[in-house]
Amino acid sequence: MPSYTRLIVLGAVYQFQPVHGYFLRRELSTWHVDEWANTQPGSVYNALKTLVKDGYIVENGTESDGNYPARTTYSISPTGRVELLRMLREALWHVEAFDTKAVMAITSFMFVLTRDEVIAGLENRISKIDSLITENGFHIEDTLRSETTPRYVREIFDLSSARLRAEQGWAAQLIARLRDGEYQFAGEGD
Repeated sequence: MPSYTRLIVLGAVYQFQPVHGYFLRRELSTWHVDEWANTQPGSVYNALKTLVKDGYIVENGTESDGNYPARTTYSISPTGRVELLRMLREALWHVEAFDTKAVMAITSFMFVLTRDEVIAGLENRISKIDSLITENGFHIEDTLRSETTPRYVREIFDLSSARLRAEQGWAAQLIARLRDGEYQFAGEGD
């Protein structure tokens, strides 16, 4: 199971617990996770089974509603909460030049962390992005000097830098909104 599917399903179980798979599948489709995380509807059910087997979520039982088939409901286990925090922190503090999944996962579940940690993590991302943009510049120079690499390959690095600059701008705006008190985070009037 891809780690983002695992993070998304674990985070959604935490957010909506106790919850059944059909609700998760339907809810996550409204988040377009199939587009940004390549998490297909069937993989939600597979993730639930794997997360139960790994001890990160527990089955609460089954419930029936009218003529609908019985549905198993799930909640996160204490071990699952630790794993959710670990995966979310990994996504927050690690920046990839060509990957947007981490930042999408962060925005989906940042409420699990404290406000201070999210702000610190976003500030860290802004700093790391500066380094990645500088690195992309060196990749462009290498591409332009190469006798074998097509010159248009530089566009890959230009696109990466443009995406990273956009993420920087978004992160700076989000930090300002978070400092102004927008959203609710762990430890804030649960």
